[in-house]
Amino acid sequence: MRHGLRRNRHLVLRFMKSSVAPVAPPGPVTFLWRWRYEIAVLAGAPAIAVMAVRGWGAWWALAGGTATVLTVCLWPEARRRLAARVWCVITTHRVRKAFAEGMVVTRRGKLPVIVCTRPEAFGERLWVWCRAGISPRDVEETRELIAAACWFASEVRVWRHPQRASLVVIDVVRPRAADRDWATEV
Repeated sequence: MRHGLRRNRHLVLRFMKSSVAPVAPPGPVTFLWRWRYEIAVLAGAPAIAVMAVRGWGAWWALAGGTATVLTVCLWPEARRRLAARVWCVITTHRVRKAFAEGMVVTRRGKLPVIVCTRPEAFGERLWVWCRAGISPRDVEETRELIAAACWFASEVRVWRHPQRASLVVIDVVRPRAADRDWATEV
């Protein structure tokens, strides 16, 4: 005998999708926010090159670009600062991936928001905003997963912000970051 309720194919598909891929795909604004640095470099570098060629001429633009690259490559302080900023971008993506794999998501599949990342003397410091449905304890329980996801991290410290209950601070400690004395000045 057949059951009296009709099956809803869309509900079944939605349930299967949420059980297989519980992390919601990002919207267009979220996607642009998460990849803003990469988009800025990919769109900004050619735009700066075109403006330099139009403004100074091809030879002066080439000389200026070469001088900039040589300065970054040969000046240790510039090289360290650029590397620290690159590690901030990489760490943001890796922590987001650790959240997805560790199931630190809301019921709708939304990940916590990484508000800010900055280089510190020990590595990187991230400020993470927990959405409704995610507690600081959820983030703290995935500390080892975050350490494993962040390349070359020796330790990850997670603590709740003293004034904001939904804000979590994550310190990614890297063993070779001890020579960054300037990081507290930035």
